[in-house]
Amino acid sequence: MDKGDQKMEQKIKNMAVALDFSEYSQSILDYAVHLARRTGSGISVIHIINKKAIDCVKRQFEMDHLEYFPYADYVAREKKRCASKMEALIKNSRADDTHFQTIIKDGVPSVEILKFLKEGETDFMVIGQKGRSDLPDFLTGGVCEKVFRHSPVPVLSLRLPKQ
Repeated sequence: MDKGDQKMEQKIKNMAVALDFSEYSQSILDYAVHLARRTGSGISVIHIINKKAIDCVKRQFEMDHLEYFPYADYVAREKKRCASKMEALIKNSRADDTHFQTIIKDGVPSVEILKFLKEGETDFMVIGQKGRSDLPDFLTGGVCEKVFRHSPVPVLSLRLPKQ
């Protein structure tokens, strides 16, 4: 390893990894674990419960003529469900030697990820180019593209084959 590699690896103390629980999520996390082992960094695993999905459920409540949508209860249940998925992915990564922090928020994914990067102690980001949607990015607005363009830290965008 030359001095440039050593200098670069010393800069990464905590990396963020955005997961959407798509079929690519395990590969993305495994790649981040590999990088964390090389750099000695910790990993903040972040998932954003998409506000559009919550709004869709709320509209369904309204269409069914239910007067009250239990927003806080729904989000709490979703966060618990997401935490279980996140724990399973972390366990499957076999990274007992890596420090993990898990973050689950609700909102607009790109906005919340960028807010986390700007406010936190993160100095590197790993994100997948392809998520759960098969829609072209020009129709959906591509979370990865928005994060890539506006991130205050370097971003590694992964394009991985399906598992």
